[in-house]
Amino acid sequence: MDIRKNTDPLETAFLDYFNGNEQAEIIIHSNKSDVEKVTVSYFFREFERMPLLEQKALAFCSGKILDVGAGSGSHSLFLQERGENITALEIKSGLIDIMQKRGIRQIVNSDIFKYNSLKYDSLLMLMNGIGFTGDFKGLEKFLQHAKSLLNPGGQIILDSSDLLYLYEEEDGSYLINLNEEYYGELEYQFEYQGVKGERFKWLFIDFNSLLQFALQSGFDCEMVYEDEHFNYLAVLSLIS
Repeated sequence: MDIRKNTDPLETAFLDYFNGNEQAEIIIHSNKSDVEKVTVSYFFREFERMPLLEQKALAFCSGKILDVGAGSGSHSLFLQERGENITALEIKSGLIDIMQKRGIRQIVNSDIFKYNSLKYDSLLMLMNGIGFTGDFKGLEKFLQHAKSLLNPGGQIILDSSDLLYLYEEEDGSYLINLNEEYYGELEYQFEYQGVKGERFKWLFIDFNSLLQFALQSGFDCEMVYEDEHFNYLAVLSLIS
């Protein structure tokens, strides 16, 4: 595949790195935080280099597993090597090519909302994978769809972050405009080698809000881990 024919900055950066450019770096623009630079190698990390939160999440995976938004396939590859029945789902075709070359055997190229071919015991959504829902309305839509993808007693394993700390004042209070959208709704844009992609919405949801939406949608919800940087790991279990 000729990576220069690919105009999506994220796909191009991943393909560049995979093809030998170890210095490839993504620039992330956001409407609520400073510009951030991330080396692409971070997305290709092995289990030993993953944050403890992700290592714990992988330990919760069981049965037939669907890795939603698999990206470069690092989590799927680890689970496959562990002998799990894992399928990687990814919407970006350039990343599908990478995962195939990395040796992942079961891959689906699809929008999760359009996918309903099989049922699973675990849906894995790491690196704030639930963020693609964009807002509370999208979250509700996804949770209803997820029920159709899960076997009885199935689970969703996801992580997210509470961004309330971004609004903390010097006196310890929080300054939030309640007339604006939820404080965890962000807008992102990727840039690579001067090429900017389309802007897209991304959701970071605090645990109490996630718990509320989960219960309304027919899931039990438990926080199973929280780190010192406001990131948490949650398991949503389908109520029979």
